[in-house]
Amino acid sequence: MRIIAGKFKGRTLLSPKNRDVRPTTDRVKESLFNLLSDRIDGARVLDLFSGSGALGIEALSRGAEYAVFCDNSRDSLAVTEANLKKIDARYSVERGDFDRVVAGLKSRGKSFDVVFIDPPYKKGIAEAAVKAVAEAGILSLGGVIAVERARDDSPTPVPSGYRIIDSRPYGSSEIELIGKATAAAVTGSFDPFTLGHKYLVEKAAELFDVVYVVMLVNPDKKPSISVEKRLKYIKMSLRSLPYKVRVDFFGGLTIDYMRENNIEYIVRGVRSPEDFEYESGMAKFNFENGGVKTLFVPARDPEISSGEVRERIAEHNTLYGFLDEEVRGILEDR
Repeated sequence: MRIIAGKFKGRTLLSPKNRDVRPTTDRVKESLFNLLSDRIDGARVLDLFSGSGALGIEALSRGAEYAVFCDNSRDSLAVTEANLKKIDARYSVERGDFDRVVAGLKSRGKSFDVVFIDPPYKKGIAEAAVKAVAEAGILSLGGVIAVERARDDSPTPVPSGYRIIDSRPYGSSEIELIGKATAAAVTGSFDPFTLGHKYLVEKAAELFDVVYVVMLVNPDKKPSISVEKRLKYIKMSLRSLPYKVRVDFFGGLTIDYMRENNIEYIVRGVRSPEDFEYESGMAKFNFENGGVKTLFVPARDPEISSGEVRERIAEHNTLYGFLDEEVRGILEDR
């Protein structure tokens, strides 16, 4: 291992001999710090499962103000301290289980801009550590928790008020950035997902940190396009916003999905006065029964609707101006 960038670039680092310790590869480390590029300079960093200390040391090399290294293994901390002797920076080292260390940092009034959580995979430790950091309140305003997990594992569950802001796969690993974030949902049957829907998602993304695009599935209705293909078309259409958007489907009421995912706002498009009257009734129901607040966005192109697209498909008319170009090519060839 080596330090990839910054004032200590190129210096080699020792690795723990313990086979249970899984050092972050240079490729994943570089990708992680590319995601954090605008957050590291001057940051206070907590490397909660330090292992070799590679993540915290990389942060210090790139301009972090201070770093705390934590591990419950004497051997790992010995390697961390040996690596820290190779650099000149402000840091402290603490031995103990993550929850005890986090509680101690809280009692001393410490806060951090970046918290690295890279524990053993698939043992539920990452979830517990994220929860401990959130409940202790040691993450600064605007701070992030960077979690490394197995790519084939489920997304890390997050506490109320926190969300996965970004998530990207690298080889067999997945990097998640978790923090306090605003969220809204854009819902519909999306049969199919039109440029009107895409505009609505783009406007929601301007207002909120994370946007959930939720395809509602009604088992009593037979759609013209299958669930699998609609999900595929939505993701294709939103490739320009891949890390701000979560695409999902749900078979129940909107308010149930919102409650389960702790989402307070829904964004709806309005094409006409009749649309507004209908949507207002739905907004009232959602607020009175689920506390969900609705934001209305005037349609940019009122003539665009899923119904119009279905008619055009049936009549073999052009779909230009109605659908994302890639999706249009698929549906026009049907």
